[in-house]
Amino acid sequence: MEEKKWTAGWGCASTTTAQAVSDYVEDITFRYVIYPTMNATAVRLHFSNLCGHETIKVDKVFVARRSAWKAAVPGTAVEVTVGGKSGFTLAAGEESVSDPAEFTVEPGAEFFVSMYIKDKTELCSGHWNSHSMITKYYSRGDYAAADDIPTLTYGENCPYVFLNTIDFLTDPDCAAIIAFGDSITAQPWPDCFARRLVEMGVTNRSIVRKGIGGGRVLREYQCRIKKHWGVAGIKRFEHDVVQAGADRVFVLHGINDIIHPGLNNPLCPMSELPTVEELVGGYRKYIEIARKHGMKIYFSTLLPCPRCLNDGGEREKIRCGANEWIRTSGEHDGVIDYETAVMNQEDPKQMDPQYDSGDHLHPSVAGAKHMAYSIPEEYFKN
Repeated sequence: MEEKKWTAGWGCASTTTAQAVSDYVEDITFRYVIYPTMNATAVRLHFSNLCGHETIKVDKVFVARRSAWKAAVPGTAVEVTVGGKSGFTLAAGEESVSDPAEFTVEPGAEFFVSMYIKDKTELCSGHWNSHSMITKYYSRGDYAAADDIPTLTYGENCPYVFLNTIDFLTDPDCAAIIAFGDSITAQPWPDCFARRLVEMGVTNRSIVRKGIGGGRVLREYQCRIKKHWGVAGIKRFEHDVVQAGADRVFVLHGINDIIHPGLNNPLCPMSELPTVEELVGGYRKYIEIARKHGMKIYFSTLLPCPRCLNDGGEREKIRCGANEWIRTSGEHDGVIDYETAVMNQEDPKQMDPQYDSGDHLHPSVAGAKHMAYSIPEEYFKN
């Protein structure tokens, strides 16, 4: 029998939860829907209190096969322990990995991760992302091991808390792709790509999302109301991309460095607008880290964004300069040309309306799918 290996199969980035989320929770069950692309015979879960200020306690964690909506397949719930015990505690700034839990995973067969928190617990470390392919449920009371739960909230628009990566015990030829970036990556294209893998029958690859909405390559926000936009990419890149079995990373990052700075903006002044050379310097840092860990790295071109046309077009010059470097430098392993995939052919400075979510920055679900299906096969099949 071939030796199995651990490979990251699902993930999100850890950051400070948005201020719109309650600062504390108690007597609540979180249930997250996970879409896998690989087979596995066991899982292990990574938990993080990286951004917390207090010790947190999670009382129970279970995985179970999903039947329909919020209900599990009866009899499939398996407890996930940490250090041989139910639940776990994490001091502020700490992270941990669970014990392996025997649990069968199949490509395209969704499963749940359910966590119960009994006592008042700070809710500061997590990841805020939402769209039609991300499903989360929240219920008052302990339903971590239950087949069904009475939903307090359908939690599509709320954060993942504490859980940030799931490793699969899988076949030796399996490998993870890390999707690194900002809100465009926190939204649907990685989910569409996961479904593309399953449709193609590619069962030895996963896509692990490590995108943070609002995140920039070079800088970060210090104030509480913006901390959920994460630390600078050059600070978090190594932490987020070095995952079990990960051998490559797809990067789509930099648009926020260009569009966030503004005149009379006390949180992000125009002095924080980077030059092309500075932004490329951040990209080169990503390459340096990827190479150190033996990983391939592919860069995606920055999408058309009308906000770059403000201020006399200086921002657009930076966006185009960054894309020119991505296309021509030869310093990385390949180009994923998302700009060309979603641009309006009659007005290349705009997204095609069918691919625009309506805010002229983020792709629609159709746009995300088009992006995911535009990735060359040789970037993930070898």
